[in-house]
Amino acid sequence: MKHRIRGSTYTAAVLAAGIIFLQTGCGGEQGDEETPLLPEARPDETNFSPFTPRNPYKEAGTNLLERKVFQALGPGGIKIELLDLFVLPGKTADHISLPGPAVLEVLSGEGKITNGDKPQELRTGTTFSIAQGASLSLESKSGVPLVPLVVRARVFAPGGSP
Repeated sequence: MKHRIRGSTYTAAVLAAGIIFLQTGCGGEQGDEETPLLPEARPDETNFSPFTPRNPYKEAGTNLLERKVFQALGPGGIKIELLDLFVLPGKTADHISLPGPAVLEVLSGEGKITNGDKPQELRTGTTFSIAQGASLSLESKSGVPLVPLVVRARVFAPGGSP
C-alpha cells in the first residue's frame, strides 16, 4: 500500500526539523568564544615588520591624516585630485581647507562636518560639496579605532600640473 504525504504535512515536518536544528545550535557551543590578544611588544623590541604601504597617509593637520589616491590634469588645465581624509577616532580636525572646490563622500564612520556655521551629520555614504576657499572641521564620532571617519575628496583645482 502506498502512502501519500500531503504537501502541508510535509512542509510542517520540514519546518519542525529546522526549528529543532536551530534550537540545538549549529555545533552545540554556548556563548561567544574569545580569542586572546597578542602580548604587548617589549620596550626593547626590534623585530618589526619591514612592510610599508605603497601610498601611506601623511599628517595634514591636528587629528587629520591625508593621502593622495589619484591626480591628473583635466580639461582646461584643471587639476583633479582624489584625496582620502582620515580623522582620528573620537577627535575633531579643524581648519581644513582644500586647494579648490570639492565633492566629498564619507567612505566609513560617523561624524559631523561644520562648514562655516552649518553643521551636518555624516555617516557612510553621505556626500556633500564645499566651495573653493572654504574652511571646515570634521569630527569623528566613532570611538572604535577600526571604524575611523574616512572622507574621499574629489578636488577640482584651477591650473597646476599633475
